[in-house]
Amino acid sequence: MEIQIEEQSPWTVFCLEGNLDRESSPSVYMRFHRELVRGKTHFYFDLDGVEAIEPEGLGVLVRCYKDATSRGGEVGLVHVSKEIEKVLEYTRLDSIFTLAGSRPLPSDSGPDLEAA
Repeated sequence: MEIQIEEQSPWTVFCLEGNLDRESSPSVYMRFHRELVRGKTHFYFDLDGVEAIEPEGLGVLVRCYKDATSRGGEVGLVHVSKEIEKVLEYTRLDSIFTLAGSRPLPSDSGPDLEAA
């Protein structure tokens, strides 16, 4: 999996490309935790390039959510494919993540939820 991190203050956006699975989940969490330790608390995962998500991938997203919210932050998902959205609905994880159709703009309070 390829992971790129972009700053769109106050958001930190993780652009993921590939499969979010057992192999890639540890590196996603490691990069997330590094940003959390640096004091970042507001995150979005851009899933535009994610082809498939496995249980371990869902687990790492939940772990990131718990870690960020325990510090007063939040985690959202943008560019969620219909297939991944169905998985989130089936597992009821759509109730904890903010799902949006576009990335946050600089100085935004978050992405345009109307575009979802």
